[in-house]
Amino acid sequence: MNKVKRWTMSVSSWVDGKLAQIENHEATVSAAIGRVRQSTARARVQLKRVERDQATLRAELAREEEAMTAWRRRAKRAEDEDAALECLRRYKTSERRKRALELRLEEHERSHAELSEGVCVLNGRLSELTERKNLMRTRQSRAEAAHGMVSAAGPSADLDDVFERWETRVGEIEIASECADPIDAFEARFETAEEDAALRIELAELRGEER
Repeated sequence: MNKVKRWTMSVSSWVDGKLAQIENHEATVSAAIGRVRQSTARARVQLKRVERDQATLRAELAREEEAMTAWRRRAKRAEDEDAALECLRRYKTSERRKRALELRLEEHERSHAELSEGVCVLNGRLSELTERKNLMRTRQSRAEAAHGMVSAAGPSADLDDVFERWETRVGEIEIASECADPIDAFEARFETAEEDAALRIELAELRGEER
């Protein structure tokens, strides 16, 4: 295994590990976004409830103010002192109720302001987290595409080695063919006959020495 292949496999393994971590991170972020979304929904529900309570308190406050005006007017117009005193007592009762309603309304208004601010903060946080998640998804897609290219480089590198060896072998054969002298069949026939004649003469001399 050559160095390039070892490096490719090492990078591929490292990227696989990082992509697995990215998947875990995405799951964690998605869960966090889900919790923020649930908190935002609950805060909105509470805000709506406070707004309904405020409307109810304002209506009750308006009725008590009307009652105060009515009992005060009746107390002034009553000819009977006992009736006038009773009207005045009821005026005072409405006045106490009005003050209590005003205090409750002030408390609800503070709660409404806090909840409104909380909802705005949660909405901003939710938008921020969602945007960052989408950005990381885009980067992850690019990383996975790059990882695919790195993974594909291993087999390609092996094929490149095969092609290189093949090309080298073919080149050697081509060079050998170019360097070799072409065979002349006609000349070769004469050369063979001449070689045979020389061998016959040498054989005859060898036999003559034995006699």
